[in-house]
Amino acid sequence: MTRSTQAVGVAVLVAALGLVALTVVVVRHEAVGVLDGTFRDWVIAHRNGALTHVMVGATRFGSTPSLIVVALASAIWLTRLGRRGDGLLVVLGAAGIFLVGPVLKVFVERPRPSLSEHIVFVNSWSYPSVHSLNSMVVLGLLVVLALRGRTGRARAVVASVGVLLVLLIGFSRVYLGVHWPSDVLAGWLVGVLWLTICFTVANLMSGNSGTSGTVPEE
Repeated sequence: MTRSTQAVGVAVLVAALGLVALTVVVVRHEAVGVLDGTFRDWVIAHRNGALTHVMVGATRFGSTPSLIVVALASAIWLTRLGRRGDGLLVVLGAAGIFLVGPVLKVFVERPRPSLSEHIVFVNSWSYPSVHSLNSMVVLGLLVVLALRGRTGRARAVVASVGVLLVLLIGFSRVYLGVHWPSDVLAGWLVGVLWLTICFTVANLMSGNSGTSGTVPEE
């Protein structure tokens, strides 16, 4: 087992344990201490007109319809480049998580923050944040695949843009008052686990087919 494989294994274990612990706290106590209290109150207290426009735009970009378009467009582009396996990975990975998110919401049944704090109206269960989950998976898939063959500054730029977009989308849900911060954190954790499943399966399929597959080179 290589060091990179060990590191991934440790990261996945930490994410899984963190998700379980977070979910238990949410189910039993509804709010998660400083994260859902002090931090959230600070974010809402610092709303302003210009920032609100940015947050609304970020949350629209992270919506399921927008990410479906991004995933499909990316899959078509990858296929045209001759990377059919990568295109299929994006489609299947995105489609799977679009189904998983709503199921998790129904399982936990956590109410959203008070409607009086909503800048945009949402009427569904709160945990986990589907915007955070879907953006982590769709953008995560695209970023990892885009890193193939890139080195140095280009690699850093691609990774940084992907991370910033995911963080911005998640933060926007708290800023707009429609999610608890722990909802967003849970979405990211589930997203990391789903990405691991996607690339693990892609690795196995690649090995069985005897081709280079869809997993980017390290």
